[in-house]
Amino acid sequence: MAFTPLYQNDPRWENKIMGNGRTETIGNLGCLVTSLTMIGNYFGGNETVASFNDKMKQNSGFQGPWVRAFRLNAVFPNVSYQKRIECDNQDAPLDELDAALAGGSLATVRVDYSPAPGIQSHWVVVHKKDGNDYQMWDPYNSPEKPPTLVGRFGFAGNAAQIIQEMIFFGTGELKEAATSGGKPTTSNKPAPQPTTPATAVSPTPASPSDDSDKLIVAPTVNGLTLRDQPKISGSTILKYLPQSSKLVVLDDATRAKTKVGLRNNWFHVREIEGKEGYVAAWYVTAVADPALGSHKTSQANQPSSPSKLVVKTNASSVSLRTEPRVASSTLIAYLNFGTELLVIEGEDAASKIGQQGQWLNVQTVTGRKGYVAAWLVTQA
Repeated sequence: MAFTPLYQNDPRWENKIMGNGRTETIGNLGCLVTSLTMIGNYFGGNETVASFNDKMKQNSGFQGPWVRAFRLNAVFPNVSYQKRIECDNQDAPLDELDAALAGGSLATVRVDYSPAPGIQSHWVVVHKKDGNDYQMWDPYNSPEKPPTLVGRFGFAGNAAQIIQEMIFFGTGELKEAATSGGKPTTSNKPAPQPTTPATAVSPTPASPSDDSDKLIVAPTVNGLTLRDQPKISGSTILKYLPQSSKLVVLDDATRAKTKVGLRNNWFHVREIEGKEGYVAAWYVTAVADPALGSHKTSQANQPSSPSKLVVKTNASSVSLRTEPRVASSTLIAYLNFGTELLVIEGEDAASKIGQQGQWLNVQTVTGRKGYVAAWLVTQA
């Protein structure tokens, strides 16, 4: 069967309720659902957006109206969820995108679809590299607009600046980029890997605030409100959190997992800067169990600027180390692209960011402390 593009605003299903939502329709918020349907069909499936929506509901594919992209395999058994990369506020790693496309995978990418203030998130499917641009299938039917990423969304800059998040799917193993963040992977990732578990190599003494057994969640919306009490009121607002935030749930992890996505439930959390508060459980997802959707951020709910120095990794598998040197004995763990880290050293730390040969003393959202190569991070 020849591949046929699909559209969220198709009158056959645009008014259908998305997932387990209440009022959210495919026409309004169904760009990711539509993108996933096209990906599955490209690899041999035969679903409409409506039938995919129904089958995902039957297979725990939604958290409320937010689609759980990693559950695609429940509807398209031959297609694998391969990798997710968050790249808000930093250039997307196009080398990883290029390698994935060359290896036969597809990527659904999140972009800001409008130059208006605020973030108007939208998902499209990137299927082919085209010079400095990428050919795409846009789930919103607007044939008068260019069918390429930069051609359509170039007001945000080049392709690396346009892409805010990427999710890769394919029928085999994901083809990884030969380099990481423009640097050889061997520059920060020793080979061979240590034979002992990463958790066995920890800072000395081990941080008492290391919450490795805690539930980590992330917002499903940009501008999620952190509050000083578990109730919605203008007087309870502490700050607004970007969608890329990682939050440690301070409640019992086992009990908290049963509340993820449930309305009228709240989590007591701590964010990367150490500030504690409460967030609505129905607007977060467990980091290991991502629920993703398309969300429009109001200007009133813009994420707050950090008051402390926070950096993000700009490469995959960046090493967190016990000392500022590359050795198998200093490795604590590998950090994903886009991992937020709180800098816990002096005022001159900002001048080190991006500098070859420099190191930063940092702390993860769970409280684990160590060192990262300053040339592999950018300011968040």
